Amino acid sequence: MVIIEYKMHPSPQGMKTPDFVTDGGHWGNPDDNTLIGTVPDGAEYYVPDTVTTYTLAELQARQRAMHAKEPMKVGTEPDADEMTDDQVDAVIKAWVDAR
Repeated sequence: MVIIEYKMHPSPQGMKTPDFVTDGGHWGNPDDNTLIGTVPDGAEYYVPDTVTTYTLAELQARQRAMHAKEPMKVGTEPDADEMTDDQVDAVIKAWVDAR
């Protein structure tokens, strides 16, 4: 699996996840309208070489930077506590490990 950052593509029905993304829609960045997704290792179909790829550490750094601007919360309650950087890293690692 390769972790990628991508943008939505226009379609006649509205915006959609690009066809080359197998697991997308994660951790949208409102600053540049990018999302995180995956493509299989060695995909035998076209994946633009312009997409940004991430290692686990790079994805964790991206998320911590976003967390510094808009904190991730522990839970979904409006008054939930903000995550620590270690908790953000753990959430990202769990997501990667699950794939």
